[in-house]
Amino acid sequence: MEALSERFDQFQELLLSADSIVVTGHENADGDAVGAVAALRRHLELTGRHVTAMLTAPLSPRYGFMEFGRNYEVYDPDQHAELVQSADLFVMCDLSSMGRLGALEKPAQASRAKTVCIDHHPCEGEGPADLNLLDASATATGRLVYDFIKHVGGKIDREIAESVFVSLSTDTGWFRYPNTNGEVMDLVADLSAHRLDLPAMYRSIYQSNSGPMLRLIGHVARSMNEECGGKLVWSFVRRQFLDDLGVTRYEADPILDLLRSGENVSVVALFTELEDGRISVSLRSRGDLDMNGVARQFGGGGHVYAAGTTLSKDDAEESRRSLISTLRRMVEKS
Repeated sequence: MEALSERFDQFQELLLSADSIVVTGHENADGDAVGAVAALRRHLELTGRHVTAMLTAPLSPRYGFMEFGRNYEVYDPDQHAELVQSADLFVMCDLSSMGRLGALEKPAQASRAKTVCIDHHPCEGEGPADLNLLDASATATGRLVYDFIKHVGGKIDREIAESVFVSLSTDTGWFRYPNTNGEVMDLVADLSAHRLDLPAMYRSIYQSNSGPMLRLIGHVARSMNEECGGKLVWSFVRRQFLDDLGVTRYEADPILDLLRSGENVSVVALFTELEDGRISVSLRSRGDLDMNGVARQFGGGGHVYAAGTTLSKDDAEESRRSLISTLRRMVEKS
């Protein structure tokens, strides 16, 4: 992308001068974050750089088919805090604020490393890093990583192709969302030529729910809240219920897909109680209502059609009610 050419060159200079590089994504990494981190990690490995790819939680089994599954580490303060703090370069993928780093936020802020952010979410100001590679028009953060690799003449091997495909396919809903266009499909065709098993990838990402997860989805369907003539649908999943069902691998996407499948639905909100008392919020819109704007009011962010935040434990319930009221007013005015 021409607009980022100069910053791509600056990024390359930082990479070439760094002896130790850490690459990570936002907490609860989704397909785009995973794909972007994986593609950049592999590129740096191919170019002889010393790189550590790090996530704040184990990779979701839905991405277990990826070669990246053998090439990352889960952040552990006892093992990795010093590594992060002594790194020369700290690269963040698919996030627009340091707060989305989760457990990595404090060690990253304490690090002597130069910071780089690669992201396609709308962002206020210049971005959270020393060098920000931001393009809100990009289909996925993985696409920005791909463009950087091509810009510097890097090799696209099967692992990079697989990683970028995961970014593109998940952030387009397997090419069903409005951010799918001819340019995306041309790139997908090129990536698929690297011996990617697309049916197997689809099954793993979208058709691999556990029995407890399927029962949870059924519970959400029975207990969902419909307001504004069915245009606003929301559900609240409590932690105790997850424990009672035996849900050990919780995925929000299947629940969100269910909630927004209603014929009248314009906006969907999913609230999930976390183990520490905070509440994770996922927002989706099927029309022109701005979920990023709503999420930003409550300390989060994202895209116009898909955004999220995490509500503080201290005022989680009050904030949840306030957020629902905000959505209700938005839908009523639409």
